[in-house]
Amino acid sequence: MKRTFFTMLIAAALIIVGLNACTKQDYSPVPSTTPPPAQQAKLNLVATSWTSHDGGIYVSTFQNILSNLLMTNGSRVSVYAQDGGQSILISGSAVIFKGHALWASTTKSDVTINYSCPEAPMPFQTLHIEVVVN
Repeated sequence: MKRTFFTMLIAAALIIVGLNACTKQDYSPVPSTTPPPAQQAKLNLVATSWTSHDGGIYVSTFQNILSNLLMTNGSRVSVYAQDGGQSILISGSAVIFKGHALWASTTKSDVTINYSCPEAPMPFQTLHIEVVVN
């Protein structure tokens, strides 16, 4: 009986050691890689050439200004008017600027600035613009 007990004890010890050896593995952690931040392109422009349209809408278009920038289907173009060191987003919707509506529209290659001033001439001749492509 002692011999059977001793044999079972040795067999159990060998099984436990064998099972532990199979399950113990040192895994090195997978290094986390973060994708590089999206590249952002900025253009600083000055609108000086304005064309008057019916209804007192003044338009300044920068033709083919976006054609050389790397843009994908997910790229977003934001247009800001610069006034006294302050950036005003004008590409989302019209904003009141110097008493009248100012807004920007973009195509695949052009940026167009619009200013509605029906009852008087424009209160400015130049407008500093920043175009940001994300």
